[in-house]
Amino acid sequence: MEQQSEGNCALAHRKCMKADAGTMEPGTAITRQVIYDLVWKEPLTHLSRKFGLSDQGLAKLCKREQIPRPAQGYWNKLAAGKPTGTKPALPVDARGADTVVFRITAASQSPTTPRAEVDQLKADLPQVRVSERLANPHPVVAERVAFREAEVREGKKRYDYSAEVWKQISPLDSAERRLLRILDAICKGLETRGAAVGENDRGELVATIGQDKIAFQLRYRMKQVKIPIDPADWRSKLRGKDTFRRGLELTDELIFEIKTWMPAGFRRNWREGSTHRLEEQAGDVVATMLVAFPVLAARREEREEQGRQFKIREKQRRQHEERQRLNRNRFRRLAELAQESREAALVRDFVATLRDADLDQEKMIDDMTVEQWLEWIDAAIADHDPLSRPASVFESIASVHHWTYPN
Repeated sequence: MEQQSEGNCALAHRKCMKADAGTMEPGTAITRQVIYDLVWKEPLTHLSRKFGLSDQGLAKLCKREQIPRPAQGYWNKLAAGKPTGTKPALPVDARGADTVVFRITAASQSPTTPRAEVDQLKADLPQVRVSERLANPHPVVAERVAFREAEVREGKKRYDYSAEVWKQISPLDSAERRLLRILDAICKGLETRGAAVGENDRGELVATIGQDKIAFQLRYRMKQVKIPIDPADWRSKLRGKDTFRRGLELTDELIFEIKTWMPAGFRRNWREGSTHRLEEQAGDVVATMLVAFPVLAARREEREEQGRQFKIREKQRRQHEERQRLNRNRFRRLAELAQESREAALVRDFVATLRDADLDQEKMIDDMTVEQWLEWIDAAIADHDPLSRPASVFESIASVHHWTYPN
């Protein structure tokens, strides 16, 4: 039984070590030894996807099970070929190294992951090969070559910020030609699946399929260096002798960066190291961008639908507010008409009392007799009272709009 158990653990160990992100089968038992081996094989941010965990969740698992893992900066040092220190051994535990501490479940896995789709597309695509020389380059690359040659012919200069001097622009060197050869291979690889590569208004390289765009750049990594200050420089007098200024210097390591927002799970940066060159990663770059396009299209359509629904809700809200304001204004006009009717009734009662008084009907007052004044008052009351013309009440209300009253 013990031999059978050890055999099962060894088989699980081999499966886990060979598995890529998202390919571990549900029910796979993960031991302390397996996790120890895996955390020293790849970063937690990549490894955690195999387990359906976040990198923080996997880090907590390692801490709980006393599994040593690489310190911060380990993978950068490894990529740069710098010493990384001694790898600590797995501590002896009472339960043993083959103790199962985690199991892959169906709930912890998605049926497909960006990494799995990228690997599948890489297998289906023709291999992206970087040519040894720029023969028949892509239009984007040809334009850059032609622009440099024109600058050289015209004798133009470029300011070197590191040396703080103007320098004559020279023809393309081997490093620049290598960058253009890799860029040429990536552009042609994208166009094999219908992507168009060009530049946007800001001069960024952009791959386009339909309405969706992915901006990217290929450049050499810069590193910060200390540059001695010339004793004759005015800064030397301020800072003293043996002082330095900081500057940037090109390295021989290429970096490919996707500048556009990418959904979770998609890689955005490819950086060279001592053991892997970008020529070997060109196929992964092309496949990742091609797999991302349908996801970006779905997200764009979702945003467009959300925007359309928002506009519909905003229109309905404005219409509702306008109806409410129109109803308030119409009621305001109705109240004004009621007030006018009350005023007319008040005046009508006042005039009735006035008629009962002992008045000389023939007395002249300002070229009119009292009788004529009473007739004028009756006409004025009828003109002021809306109830003297009932239909006009509804006509007046109907003429009101939501902008009739300022407030």
